[in-house]
Amino acid sequence: MTLRKWSFLFYTTLLIGAVGAIISGSLIGQEQLDGGFANFGMALIGSLLAGLMFSVVSQMGFFAYLTLNYLALSVFRRKSLWTGIQVILIAFVFVDFVVLRHDIFAKHEPMLTYIWLPLGLLAYATVVAYFKVRATNASAWIPTIFFIFVVTILEWIPALRENNPKSMIMMIVPLLLCNTWQIMQLHRILQKNESPAK
Repeated sequence: MTLRKWSFLFYTTLLIGAVGAIISGSLIGQEQLDGGFANFGMALIGSLLAGLMFSVVSQMGFFAYLTLNYLALSVFRRKSLWTGIQVILIAFVFVDFVVLRHDIFAKHEPMLTYIWLPLGLLAYATVVAYFKVRATNASAWIPTIFFIFVVTILEWIPALRENNPKSMIMMIVPLLLCNTWQIMQLHRILQKNESPAK
C-alpha cells in the first residue's frame, strides 16, 4: 500500500467517522439540539471530535486485524485452518457477548434479552460480507464477518463497560461505518496496486 493510498483511506475514514458521530449524536442528543444555537454548536463539535477519535480506533483495529491475518496465514500455512479458527472465535465472542453482559449487568433478567444485540451485529456483518463476496470472491465471507463482528466488539468495549445505551449508540454507529468502509475499500486498493504488473 502506497502512502497516497494509505492517506486516501485514512482521511476518508476520518470523514466517515465524523459524519457517523454527528448522525448518532443527533439521534441520541435531541435535547441538546433543542437548547439553542450555543448548545447545538457545542454538541456538534463534541460529536465531531468523538467521531474523529472513534475513526482512529477503527483504523487501529483494521490494521491490527490485517497484521493478525498475515501472521496467522504465515503460521498456519493452510488458509482453511485459519478460516476455521475465525469461525470458532466468532462463536466464542458471540456467546461471551451474551453471557458476560448478562452476568455483569443483569443476572436476574432473562438471558434472552441480551441476545438481540449480538444477533443484530452478526446480521449486519453478514450483509457486509455478502457485498464483499459479490465484489471479490467467496473466500471473503468469514474474514469479513470476523472483522465486522469480532473486531468491532473489541473496539466497542469502552462503551459496553458503561452499559449506557446512549454511549453505546454514539460509538457503534461511527465504528460500523468506518469498519465497513475500510473492509470494502481494501480489495479496491489492492487491485489498483496490482494493476501495473499486469
